[in-house]
Amino acid sequence: MKNQLERNAGTSLIIGAILAVITMVLHPVGGDIDHLIKISTVIIASHTIALFSVPFLIFGFWGLSRSIGKDNTLSVLAFITAALGMVAVMFAGAVNGLVVPFFVDNLETATSQKLEISRAILSYGFSLNHAFDYIFIGAICEAFLLYSIAIFKNKIFPKWIAFLGIGLGLGFLIMLVSGFVLIDLHGFRLFIFGIVLWIISVGVMLRKKA
Repeated sequence: MKNQLERNAGTSLIIGAILAVITMVLHPVGGDIDHLIKISTVIIASHTIALFSVPFLIFGFWGLSRSIGKDNTLSVLAFITAALGMVAVMFAGAVNGLVVPFFVDNLETATSQKLEISRAILSYGFSLNHAFDYIFIGAICEAFLLYSIAIFKNKIFPKWIAFLGIGLGLGFLIMLVSGFVLIDLHGFRLFIFGIVLWIISVGVMLRKKA
């Protein structure tokens, strides 16, 4: 039963990672209100895929923690941290991918005064979205570090998995602290493609271990 759960968790991580990649490939570049109205369908579609990836990734991380050891402090803490990060990205996806398109769809015939107020509201929404992005990035980096240390200590996977997780976790945190912008589209794509590499690797190892 445990082996089947680990296999399913590995598959779930791979599916979640693939959905995340599809999201970033489809993710359009933002712009003014007129541009947002034109691309609202693409915005909704890409972020809906991102929201679908969340439960797959949470289940996968839970399976990873069970595989390392449900009594292992580091793996349990890593799962809690990763889950909080996934909740944050879910809120970010809901705000940016659902709230914003629904909001701008009502502005096609808006007066100039209403448009001015709407720009202020959108600015607040984007700021809120950035806050969730920072929480997600920080939480995932911390989770990668905790998981990798636990993997290294328990020797359940090859050491390169642990070194890769530590390198990605520390690397992105250093980039964030040094001022590199990870919350614009290009920076976020870099981050997602980086963490997807580790997630798919762990997913494959979980399936092999099972």
